[in-house]
Amino acid sequence: MKLAIQRPELDLATLTPIAKAALERKLVLDGFAFAPGPDDIARPEERFSPRERDELVDALGLGRSATVRATLDRLRAPGACAIVTGQQPGLLVAPLYNLYKALTAARLAQELERRWGTPVVALFWNHGDDHDIAEVHHAFVQNVNLDLQRVSLAGLSSGRLPFSKIVLDEEHHRLRAASEACVASLPHARKLPEALELLMPRVGETLSGAFSRALEGLVGHLGVVVFEPDAIRPQLSRALARLVASEPLAPLQAGADAQRRAGFEPTIDPREAALLYRVDERGRSALRAVDDGWRLDGVDAPIATAELVRAIENEPHAYSAGALLRPLVQDLALPAVAYVGGWGELGYHAELGALRVQAALPRTSFAPRASCALIDPDTREALAKLEVTAALVLADPKVLEKEDATPAPPIIARMREVGRSIEREINALREDLVPLDPGLAQSLKRTAHQARVLVDTAREKAERVHQNASGRGRRNLRRVANTLLPLGQPQERVLGPLDFVARFGRSWIDELCAAIDPFDPRMLLVELEEETTEEIRR
Repeated sequence: MKLAIQRPELDLATLTPIAKAALERKLVLDGFAFAPGPDDIARPEERFSPRERDELVDALGLGRSATVRATLDRLRAPGACAIVTGQQPGLLVAPLYNLYKALTAARLAQELERRWGTPVVALFWNHGDDHDIAEVHHAFVQNVNLDLQRVSLAGLSSGRLPFSKIVLDEEHHRLRAASEACVASLPHARKLPEALELLMPRVGETLSGAFSRALEGLVGHLGVVVFEPDAIRPQLSRALARLVASEPLAPLQAGADAQRRAGFEPTIDPREAALLYRVDERGRSALRAVDDGWRLDGVDAPIATAELVRAIENEPHAYSAGALLRPLVQDLALPAVAYVGGWGELGYHAELGALRVQAALPRTSFAPRASCALIDPDTREALAKLEVTAALVLADPKVLEKEDATPAPPIIARMREVGRSIEREINALREDLVPLDPGLAQSLKRTAHQARVLVDTAREKAERVHQNASGRGRRNLRRVANTLLPLGQPQERVLGPLDFVARFGRSWIDELCAAIDPFDPRMLLVELEEETTEEIRR
């Protein structure tokens, strides 16, 4: 499949203020590094001994395929480093930005390895420690009526259990029903069975494990290794203990204050944030930094820092980092040189500079992920009929609300008048019927209304045919809106890969990866084509 890709000019006004400042190189915060270009990523000094590298690679590669182990083995070399990205696991690998994060990390790793001549590996941290199940237990697919169909797993509405501890089964989670809902929504997708086999969770898998397997099935051959924190828990716990021992609250507040002075409101308030979590038989409980140490949710007595550090060291599997500390934990545990994230993540990564400086932590660069919109042939045809472009719709969704400039044919106005006229004429006969049979006169009124309804139904169908032929048909509008801006949001935040893998296979993912420029922040508008007969045979 050969993709047609457009790169519309980036409208900085559509970005958050802090993202706009970063791209304009006006975001200057001590200890924070933004990477709009390759020269903005510093080649790191060696921080790992050969033994530490071997331990890390062996742990990440335990039980993995030969392909994954071969990729990881490249990290054994002195000076080898990693591009890290990550996200909490979503059903069916949704939403699409999970895929784009992985592909951007792959391309950035390739580009830096080419420039430096040193192995650079892309690592995707599956945030299996997270527990906000309402965010990840569903996905949206577009059904045959062009509506968004929500596909969910049953029995996962709430709870504090980490995703890595949720083992899926048919009785409680109704995996078959979720699969059948996808089949009903995409009955004509030629590669749906293969797509479901890859992307749908399986009985006996954990919720996070299903995501790891599926995402790696999409991008593993491109050099991306998906890992879960349990694989390297000792390394992560040592890093977390070090951060806790550094008394991070004051420097985190200093980082937040520096953002405010620069004119940006911090994304996460360090005083309110769950900086780490304790896990027990009841699930996860948040630990928050306070002036006299740490407080565990639901427990009044504070915990001294030294006591918490000992607990993490003694029970490494019982503690995990929250969102604000996780970037620093990964930078200590992994040979990270850059983190690939979305614009929403930029805000809290920018808060970490003061803590990086105080605790002598690596200054890992933040690199923005690629942003894409996939355009299938039907949507491309609908756009042509509506006489708009995808770039225009994404820049100003109100263009879909404009009135149709093509006048309706005269027959539609005549049918409207015939409907009204036939109702009037039939009703005019009622007075003459009353002397014969009052009941018959009453039924004639219903007949008049039914006659008008029949004519109006035919007229409405003619109007729809006209609208579709002229380009302003409701079906065209719905197709464009629900494909490019589902639920009024960017496609990559709502839809997942299933719709597109089921229709177009997976070769487009490889081509999209090759087309991504990790230092070009413009959105990619990607036109997909049906595979040719020759491609299908291959």
